[in-house]
Amino acid sequence: MKIPSRLSAEEEKALEGVLEDETGFFFDVDDVDNVDDENDENDVDKPKKRRFSVFGFLQFHAENCWYNARYTFQRIFRSDHLADIDLWGMDSCMARWIYPRIKAFIARKRRGHPGCFSEYNKNEWKNREEYDEAVREGKILGGGEEAWNRILQEILFAFEWKLEYDNWKSEERRDAFCRKWGLRNPHEKSIENKRVDYVYDCLEPGLAVCISDDPNLDNKEPEKYRYKKRQVHYYDVHYDTEVIGKRAQEGFEAFGKYFRNFWD
Repeated sequence: MKIPSRLSAEEEKALEGVLEDETGFFFDVDDVDNVDDENDENDVDKPKKRRFSVFGFLQFHAENCWYNARYTFQRIFRSDHLADIDLWGMDSCMARWIYPRIKAFIARKRRGHPGCFSEYNKNEWKNREEYDEAVREGKILGGGEEAWNRILQEILFAFEWKLEYDNWKSEERRDAFCRKWGLRNPHEKSIENKRVDYVYDCLEPGLAVCISDDPNLDNKEPEKYRYKKRQVHYYDVHYDTEVIGKRAQEGFEAFGKYFRNFWD
């Protein structure tokens, strides 16, 4: 189905439950010189092609080999044994070291858990009411080994998020991460993730384009905006940041909070 560049409110409503071809933020290499052609009303429907360049392929891998060799020598000969890339992406570098150790710590049979997770013990508390009051006031968390294991799982989630989702190497690995943890992939091509935006040329000096979810911005303020095209993409930024990202952040905060409790 060929989707026109501009739709009425009724037409847009009818397409809410329809998966469309993605048209956002990518340009055909054959059309780079024509992306500003305001008369091309159907440029949104043109196929987005990619040319394979042997020279570019070889150049990329040659540069990659050069930098890898450079980083290896830096790790060998520098006094701190750290390469530039270890500090440019120190979060990823540290996550690669910490993640397998957290995973192994969870898997092994441990002999105890932090005292703040202790369950009621008549030898430590005057009575059960005193223990319950301490839990209510946040002085202890209670829950025993099971509660500690839940915290460890959230810490594991955070570091795995960094390696497999935030620092993703492929869509397959990111999708596998979401499925493993029972999450919806906010980058998946689905109705839940569908977003329609409208691109406008900004007529005010100093601004190039404006992207809005308002299909009639140019009609409301014609002196400021000129309609360019309609684009569809699939990304639920709210779910990404407020569900997945927030959970990861809480896991990192738990790692810092209980850092001194990683003993056995």
